[in-house]
Parts: sequence; C-alpha cells; structure tokens
Amino acid sequence: MAGERPNTDNRTVSEGEENVTEAAGRRRRERAKSAEDAARELDGYFDDIEYPVASEDLAMEYADQELEMANETESLGSVFDRLAGEEYGSPEEVREAVHGEITGEAGGMGEANPERDLGTLDERESEDIAD
Repeated sequence: MAGERPNTDNRTVSEGEENVTEAAGRRRRERAKSAEDAARELDGYFDDIEYPVASEDLAMEYADQELEMANETESLGSVFDRLAGEEYGSPEEVREAVHGEITGEAGGMGEANPERDLGTLDERESEDIAD
C-alpha cells in the first residue's frame, strides 16, 4: 500500500509512524548521549582530592552534586554508592569509574551478578525470537 512500509515483525507502519523497535532504539541513543554529556561534565572534577580515596568518601563529598541524565537527575553521591568498596589512585580513575557507571559500559567479569537467573533470561530471549 502507498504510504506504508513493512515492519520487522510483519506488520505495516504508516510513514511517519515510529515502530516499537525504532522507538526503543531512539530512546537508547538518547540515554547514551545524555550519559556521555554528563560524563563530559566531570572534566576537572576530582583534581583537588587527596589520593588514594575510597568510593565511600567520594559519595559523602559529592552527595549533593547532581548529574543531568535522560529523564532523571541523579546525585554523583549515589553513583559512588553503587561503586562501594572501590579505591581510586587518581582523578582519571575516578572519572573512568563514574563514566562506566553512568554510561553502562561494564568492566569485566568481576561485575557479573552470580545470583542472576540466566536460565530465565535465556527463556525470555527464546520466546522473543519465536514471536
């Protein structure tokens, strides 16, 4: 039909109408850009701190410092709360840790959650593919 195009799930979508997959991708890109912008705002932060420093100390120091994220505002202190138990030797290490936490760019296997039920996730993925 004129003005319609096939969708990836075999439905048709009118021109100008955004399908669910496209909308999810757009929102994901917006969140990623927002996180990158927030991480860039940290340039110059953490330079006046005595190192090494613990994440708990940083959480208290920056508890009221806000980061503007997509659809939310988060305190820098809450980012450090999630990084509990870490120690940093330089401002660069701190910025890298915060960047990884707010952008979702995970580190290595040390960040894996051993309590997560991977079988359930695999089943959901199989169901999504079958649909």
